[in-house]
Amino acid sequence: MQKILPSLVLMLVCAAVCGLLAAANSVTKDKIAQAEAEKVQKSLTAVFGEDTYTELENTAEDITAVYENSKGMLIFDVTADGYAKGGIRALIGINPDGTVASVGIVSLSETPGLGTKINDPAYLSKYTGIVGVKEAPDAISGATYSSKGLKRAVDTALTAFAQQKEVQ
Repeated sequence: MQKILPSLVLMLVCAAVCGLLAAANSVTKDKIAQAEAEKVQKSLTAVFGEDTYTELENTAEDITAVYENSKGMLIFDVTADGYAKGGIRALIGINPDGTVASVGIVSLSETPGLGTKINDPAYLSKYTGIVGVKEAPDAISGATYSSKGLKRAVDTALTAFAQQKEVQ
């Protein structure tokens, strides 16, 4: 009995902690989801301007969400690996003619001072107007992984745009 008692106490403590974590999750999950939705809406407005954004059905596996504005622009919420796995979350807007309208960063967990250089407006603006990643700007010295990650995110959006147009 003395050998079983510590295991039983540990099991009860673990069960109580799991119950508390489940309760905390159920209380906060709606607030977290609402905060995330507000963050995306603020990012959409900051990058693409004041407009009505409608979330579309998303069938692409590498795309978090797809939005359409009143001008027919499709905006892809893409998470890509830079130096950090999943370190780049970007909004990539594609005009109805297939050119990149704009690129904005929602969140960036790359190396401060190096990988975060991809968030520079002058660098992001180099993506505007391109129709393929062969036209994408060169990687930033010292931020090669992050630059390539952003380039992959744009390529993912362009590919998803082409697939979306084929379906229509």
